[in-house]
Amino acid sequence: MQNKGFVRVFAILLTLVCVFYLSFSFVTRHYTSKAKEFAKGDVKVEQDYLDSLANEKVYFGNWTLKQCREMEISLGLDLKGGMNVILEVSVPDVIKVLADNKTDEAFNQALATAAKQATTSQDDVITLFVREYHKLAPGAPLSQLFATQQLKDKVTQKSTDAEVEKVLREEVKAAVDNSYNVLRTRIDRFGVVQPNIQSLEDKMGRIMVELPGIKEPERVRKLLQGSANLEFWETYTAKDVTPYLAEIQKCLKHDKEQPGQVNKTQEVMEDGILRSAYYQLHPSDGKQRYIIFKLGQKTTATLVYIEGSLNEEELMNMLYKEQ
Repeated sequence: MQNKGFVRVFAILLTLVCVFYLSFSFVTRHYTSKAKEFAKGDVKVEQDYLDSLANEKVYFGNWTLKQCREMEISLGLDLKGGMNVILEVSVPDVIKVLADNKTDEAFNQALATAAKQATTSQDDVITLFVREYHKLAPGAPLSQLFATQQLKDKVTQKSTDAEVEKVLREEVKAAVDNSYNVLRTRIDRFGVVQPNIQSLEDKMGRIMVELPGIKEPERVRKLLQGSANLEFWETYTAKDVTPYLAEIQKCLKHDKEQPGQVNKTQEVMEDGILRSAYYQLHPSDGKQRYIIFKLGQKTTATLVYIEGSLNEEELMNMLYKEQ
């Protein structure tokens, strides 16, 4: 009898746990239905509606919609539909970069041949490249190609072909792992629930991505294929800016003293130095005009001139209201 009581209690507890986890699926379906009703067939509006609620607590005041979607029952691509893509890191391009884009004819020809053969061969690009290079340049060591500045701590002129090949495999794997991490980060930001991302070990440089429930494949494709750009901008140093700070403050003072030029002024002075200022200028051609000035640390300064139809309250909301 005691065993029966224990089994009964265990069965009840197990049922409650199952109902609890099933409830997340009902919550997500409820909000998905609301999104469809709100969007009226527009897939983008539907997705935007769900994205807007992603961080809102929608279940017992504890779980956000995003957390509910992560804990719902996974249906997978076969039941839920979605998107399945295979992305490939260009191994030949990685090898070219590691060789500092050598113009050696045998190197480039061997790499091009290896890239073509890789589409039908069971061997990977590195194996095919090494084989083809030895055919085209018998006796030539791989170290003369890859003893570069980029691999200076890994490949020397004395490195054997086996050591060079090992380094190439490690560098290609690092490039694939980096691409994997970038994809994972992008997909997490997109808000896809229960994605499946795998590096295909039998296919060098390939990453499989499964995204269940995706309704905007073009949007996701652009997200996955987009390239990051690193840009450098020329900036001014403190010694370049300092001579102009006094001139800026002089001009601000002059504008403030002009009759009818300034309608409203707010200034913050410290030790006789203007630290920040807000000027609402007289409208011109029906447009509102504003000047905002702030003196930062280490002689940095920001001066902004705004012209448009927005009123003072709208400007303050735009600048200071929490988004």
